[in-house]
Amino acid sequence: MSNSVAIVTGGSSGIGRAICIALASEGYQIVVVGLNLQRIKQTLSLLHCPEKHLGLPLDVTQEQDMEQMANEAATAFGRIDLLIASAGVGRSVNLKRFMPYPTTVLPLSEWNTILNVNLKGVFLSNRAVLPQMMHQGWGHIINICSSTTPRGLRGEPYSPAYCASKFGVVGLTESLAQEVAPKGIRVQALFPGMVRTPMVAKTAIARRYGGNISAAELATSVLYLINEPPDTISIHPHVLPLASLRRS
Repeated sequence: MSNSVAIVTGGSSGIGRAICIALASEGYQIVVVGLNLQRIKQTLSLLHCPEKHLGLPLDVTQEQDMEQMANEAATAFGRIDLLIASAGVGRSVNLKRFMPYPTTVLPLSEWNTILNVNLKGVFLSNRAVLPQMMHQGWGHIINICSSTTPRGLRGEPYSPAYCASKFGVVGLTESLAQEVAPKGIRVQALFPGMVRTPMVAKTAIARRYGGNISAAELATSVLYLINEPPDTISIHPHVLPLASLRRS
């Protein structure tokens, strides 16, 4: 892993920050992507050898921003080995109501915000790094999805936008994985259960399902996927607390 290059969207907090820290400890050069420059700087300050890494305040929902992300990473480091698409939202920051909306009155703006970040953002970030990875003849993409229940990715009441966005990531990942595998590029989705993050803390509908996992524990699972033999692939691995299975 030494001197390999990883881009992490949503790297300025939560799951993305924990993944940045784990990858940097393994020798990766990290491109931290997020909306808030101050939080990006906080992530960079936590990384091993902070001077080796790059922070980019960019928006995953904007095509030109994602193209800039890939171009700056390739220019700075000469390669892109890994993309972790971890940017995501459970509700928009502009939502005034704390409790979730029934589908019949869900504001269209809320639907658009969640689908734009969680699905469109994954698509744009994945697509942006592919030209460089194809040129190299190798690459690895891991899309952070969701395990909404102890039984896996299932629809949950009062979460139509979130569930639709995460189901969409599954289809996107499966399609892209088959398309680019012949080019030496591995594409996977990782399905975490409830993770202790600032986003989860602010989501009224969040339930513990018998426990939760830390962002650092999830980052360990990312390292496991990266270290798989290059001629194998784990299909939709779930990361759940053991207690959730005891209650399912």
